[in-house]
Amino acid sequence: MLIFKCLATAFALAVLQSCTPTPIEAKKEAAPAISLDFLRGNEPLLAPLSTRAFQPPGNHTTGSNHFEGTLTLNTLEALSQIEVLKDTYEIAGNESLNLTQLPAFSIDYVSDGADLIPLQREPQRGNHPYWEIIAKPGLSWDMDADNGWSRVALPFSLKEKNQNCIHNGLLTFLYKSDGSTSRAAWQITSETCLYLKVNLWGTVDTDYEPRNIPAADESVAAYRREIARRLPLKPLSNLTLDYPALTLSAFHPPGVNDATVYGLVMDGVHYRSDCATRFGPYPFCEVLDLPSYSLAKSLFGSLAFQLLSNRWPEFQTTPISKLVPECKTADKRWDDVTPFHLVNMTTGNYDSQVVNMDEDAEKMTTFFVAETHDEKVRFSCEAWPRKAKPGTRWAYHTTDTYLLGVAMNNFLKRKLGSQADIYRDVLYPEIIKQLDISPSLRWTQRTYDKTAQPFTGYGMVFHADDIARLAQALNSDESLKQYLDSVNFDSSRFRSDAIAQKMYDATGIAYSLGFWGIDASGWMPCKDTTWIPFMSGYGGITVAMFPNGGVYYYFTDSNQHGFHTATVEANKALNYCEE
Repeated sequence: MLIFKCLATAFALAVLQSCTPTPIEAKKEAAPAISLDFLRGNEPLLAPLSTRAFQPPGNHTTGSNHFEGTLTLNTLEALSQIEVLKDTYEIAGNESLNLTQLPAFSIDYVSDGADLIPLQREPQRGNHPYWEIIAKPGLSWDMDADNGWSRVALPFSLKEKNQNCIHNGLLTFLYKSDGSTSRAAWQITSETCLYLKVNLWGTVDTDYEPRNIPAADESVAAYRREIARRLPLKPLSNLTLDYPALTLSAFHPPGVNDATVYGLVMDGVHYRSDCATRFGPYPFCEVLDLPSYSLAKSLFGSLAFQLLSNRWPEFQTTPISKLVPECKTADKRWDDVTPFHLVNMTTGNYDSQVVNMDEDAEKMTTFFVAETHDEKVRFSCEAWPRKAKPGTRWAYHTTDTYLLGVAMNNFLKRKLGSQADIYRDVLYPEIIKQLDISPSLRWTQRTYDKTAQPFTGYGMVFHADDIARLAQALNSDESLKQYLDSVNFDSSRFRSDAIAQKMYDATGIAYSLGFWGIDASGWMPCKDTTWIPFMSGYGGITVAMFPNGGVYYYFTDSNQHGFHTATVEANKALNYCEE
């Protein structure tokens, strides 16, 4: 769909550089909170609202009108406006993409007290040429000035078709139990997207069809469990109250002005920033959707590889040409390449070993814009010539992780039948469901065809609590080891002398089984090698797993990476660098 390059993280030397964050810029002046008369009228929404308009005020009660049924937005006739802030690939000016038009939206919701819960939580594929929409839980409330109407605020996200950028939205309208509704005011004023930053806003007609939903009770129970399973949450500003020796600014990410959210897990407590927008804090930060980009190489590609290797050890050494028919090339370049080489990106097939040279190559456009499995797999098998013996040279390729996913799927189908799927039948039930992660991770990006091949190397969506708990579980010694091949698991966390370290450059950064690692003794006075395993994603996404149990993460679109300052500061509490 969209051309973008370098899913690899261009962080190399940035990891070693100390970052002095700049103050967060003042927010734009926003329009006042929206009134009943406006929602029931027909005046245009002239500017985005303060995010306060999408959250209950102090003088409110829980919505007295029950909501159970289908909410539909008349998106074809929605009034909308756009302010373009950054558009690297001139997307906004392409009228065929209908950027200002919301995609079709018809979602079942059920209320549970003040909570309004969507039954469909995955991206909704429709006919829109650019957007897919994701519904998220919101709130309803009553105010005296609303004359018997209940007011609702619903968060949603727009995800780019075939890509991983996510733009964060809010909408609000009035409703009654009998199905009466007002129009909705909506806006999008934040995103995690390096190449496209826009404000979108407008009004849209709504339709509410009350009806009994058979799965309502089950959905309510699941959402209550989802909330209960979240880590104990404190504002990031409370970190220095609990750990007075720490300096808060040390945990501001590089490019803090372009941060969506960032946080730290210490002793099982999640210290999290606000989710910033250009018009105030996002009121539903707990369910704000975050893109994985190449975090998926670790959380999907690596973990699924380890699950299969634990169950069927022969998988990791089976030749790729026997697992992926499209890789039976005349020059036999895949005959001696195995899944182990793919997960480590040491296939020996590449054009250049210069960092990101292959990933940034113009021909990679073919892979990234392809929407079908046939296009993606054939490119992945044919793009890179044989240059070295497998296992001896490292070159970063998202195509390698895609082939790993294909190999895993094909191997699994031979074992369990033609309907088996590596994400649905292995990774999700054996890792994600075991941790009771939010419904966002029931889904992963797939090709738009009958094959529906998972991307594997990018395309997951999660919440801040999801990534905090996943990283916390990976950072513990035993919580996941029962499901994974223990040798590979220790290798991926840089806790084994047998790790398959593939040096990224002379700075001490390494790559092992889909995870990055860096030796902190290179800039801290540690007496021994002190590996910090981390995951990294395109545009400015980092998840670092400090020894002794700490987790540090940030999601930005600043195109900056690094956690040198945070590593030094966290050591004051975690004591992982022994001098």
